[in-house]
Parts: sequence; C-alpha cells; structure tokens
Amino acid sequence: VAAVVAVVLLTLTLLDVAVAVDQIHLSMSNDPTEMAVDFVSQQGDACVVSFAISGSSSASSVSSEVGWYFNEIGYLHQATMSGLAKNTLYQYNISCKGETVEVSEFHNYREREGGLKVAFLADFGLVNDESMSSLVQAAEDDKFDVLILGGDFAYDFWTNNSQVGNDFMNALQPVTRRKPFMTATGNHEHEDNFTQYCHRFESVAKVAGARSGSNSNFYYSYDFLNTHFVAIDTEIFVFFNETQNSPYPFTQDEQLAWLEQDLQKANSNRDNVPWIVMYGHKGWYMDFEPDSKDPLKSKLVTNFTAFSALADKYKVDAYFTGHVHLYQRFYPLLGPAIHAPDQRPQDVDHACVQNGGNVYKNPKYMTTIVVGSPGDQETTIVGMCAGDEVVMPQLKDTLQLCEANYGYGIMTMPNSTHFHWEWLEVAPGNGSHVPPTQNDELWIIKGV
Repeated sequence: VAAVVAVVLLTLTLLDVAVAVDQIHLSMSNDPTEMAVDFVSQQGDACVVSFAISGSSSASSVSSEVGWYFNEIGYLHQATMSGLAKNTLYQYNISCKGETVEVSEFHNYREREGGLKVAFLADFGLVNDESMSSLVQAAEDDKFDVLILGGDFAYDFWTNNSQVGNDFMNALQPVTRRKPFMTATGNHEHEDNFTQYCHRFESVAKVAGARSGSNSNFYYSYDFLNTHFVAIDTEIFVFFNETQNSPYPFTQDEQLAWLEQDLQKANSNRDNVPWIVMYGHKGWYMDFEPDSKDPLKSKLVTNFTAFSALADKYKVDAYFTGHVHLYQRFYPLLGPAIHAPDQRPQDVDHACVQNGGNVYKNPKYMTTIVVGSPGDQETTIVGMCAGDEVVMPQLKDTLQLCEANYGYGIMTMPNSTHFHWEWLEVAPGNGSHVPPTQNDELWIIKGV
C-alpha cells in the first residue's frame, strides 16, 4: 500500500499555487548511489522525500533532517536519496504534512554519449540576470548534467530581508531540482559569518564534504565519472574572522593540508579518473587589487599563490573562477612565486597552443578560465578587456581571449585525452528561447 501511495504521489503534477516547499536543489555526494536534496519549508516537522526509477511501481522514501531556521527564509531541510542505480532516470517528490507535493526528476550519474557536461558560471545576480532564461532553457533541453556556481550569489542572499536570496534560489529551481548544483563561496557571501551560504547548501557539507574529509561546504571534492572536481575557498584571507565564526570554521593551513592530501590521492587515481578540475571564486592574478581609499596602494584580496603550487605539483588540468566580471581564457601558466602585488607568472606555456589558440596540446600547466559575467547588478568591466595590459601589466602575454559580454560556459570530458570547453554568450535581453552564441571554444589534449 505504501508503495502504491508513493507512486501516485510521484505522478502528480507540480502545483501552480503558493506552496510550502521551494528553493529545491540537488547536490552530489561523491557516492554514485546517492543524491542529496536541500529545500525550504514553512513548517518545522520532517518532510518525506519519495523517489523511484521513472516508470517503476516501487518507490523508496526518506525523511528530511530539519536544519537551520530563519524567519526570513523558513526551515531548511536536507535529505539524501540512497540505493540509486547509476545512469538511471529517477522521479522524486517532497511532501510536508501532505500540504503540497513537488515532483521532479533527475538522471543519476548519467553516462551520456559524448561525455559528461558541466555548466559553470560565477557572480550571478537576481538583478540583470542576463543568463537566467538561457540557463533554464538549456537545462530543460538537457544540455548539461551539473551546474557549478563559483561564488557571489544573488547579490545578495541577505538583501531585502533575504527576499533577494529566496527569489534567486527559486529562479534557479527549474535547473537545480533536476541537475546537481555544486557551489563555492565568494566575497558576497561573507555577511553574518557566511551563515546563509553554509545553511542554504548544508547538504554539500554534510554529504560531499563529509565524504571528501573536509566536513565543509567551503572546500570539498567529488568524483563524477572521469573527472575529479575540487572546490576551494579563496575568501578566508580577507574574511578570516567571519570564517572562524561561521558554521564550518577552518584555517587556511587546514584547507591547504586537506587540499594537498586530496590532490595527491586524485593524481594517483588518474587511470580511473583522468581529469582534475578545480574551482573557486578568485584566480591567480587577483591576490591584490587597488585600494578604494587610495588607488595608488594595493590591498589584500586573496592568496591564490598558495593554491598555485599545489595545483602545479599535482597537475590540476583546469581552474574555473570568477570575481572579475568578464570572460577571460588564459594560456596554461605557472602562477607567481611570490605573494605580492603585480607579480608576473613564473612561466607561460605558449608552445602548447595550436589551431589559432583553440587547442592546448599537452600543456605544462593548469589552464585558468574566468567566467564572471552571467549577469548581475554590478555589470561587466568593459574597460578591462580594452586595456588589460595597461590596467594590469602582469597580464601581458597571458590571455588568449577577453570578452566583456554576458554568458556562461559548458565543459565536456568525452574521454581520458580530450577536454572541451565552450563559452556561450547571451546578448542582453535575448529572451528565453534564443539560443546562446558560442563565442569561444577550447580543446585541452593530453597524452596524445
């Protein structure tokens, strides 16, 4: 009887009325038999997540854990669906006291023809969200398997009594309730000791974080098919006190020790998982920026120099980041040796560049790609591309491409030797059904 009831629930359509469950988003657990889900309910009792293979007459269920409560948001719930089969389509619903039922579906660890596809963007706001309609349409059209946002959400989670954060998460819900949503912290999440970030993405800490040994959603890792993904936190250097008072406190030494252990393990597992992709909010040339109170002086923003050495030691293939509201694709390079303003890279690998810049063959170093202009109220930094070598002389001869338009990108890992990246531009106001334009692509080829 319970199974029949669960199947009936799974076939209900999504209610078009005010509901008690919203802000639904999936996340991966680093275990291919599990998928975690976070959501918000306006009542504090445990809800029930029912799930079944699409078309099956047998369903399973799990009760949610009721986490943090904030009157501006509601009760934040977490649940983990387990015992899942790989490469299988599932349906699931969330029921809280029978008040409402949300129905959706997801492919669990899908093995699609042509390889894993992961969408990446950073610095994404509710206002001027130029990429939102395109991203939602791409998810509906099944153009990617996972969405990663590398920090600076909503602008900001806490704005207007958290309504901006709530609306942003609901705007993304058509994507995130069917595609795993993996995250990193940015400087815009620091308010109230990163509390909203930590609790809105609690499952990342409790599941992926726990399974990767960090027990955190500031930094963690997970394998998905042929790629090892590593999230890092670049904000602790400026927001040290906020980090120490956050729900998941840590020091930079603790993060670096964890990162070395994680990368060492991943690098030794290349026969099974050949690609290592890292992501975070700031990149190699962003350690310092002009002080707003005295533009002739530099102020500390992060210390990516500390990450660069480990990335090089364990041969991280690509690093995706944001913070600067542009699209920038760098040549493979070894970051500065010294943590000081205006430092040049130690080396730039131009020799690996082929096919007019669209192929990096057997690169010596990690490729950095900045994807910081999906759209937000701070707009893009047009002048940076017009005169990047004047504004920042350390960038000379390091950039293959710089664009100030809006968009996001999709990476594809078809096999152990080829990695593909495409940058999809969306013109301002392009509408929900206008396809984005591919304005850049890159193949990283190794071992050939």
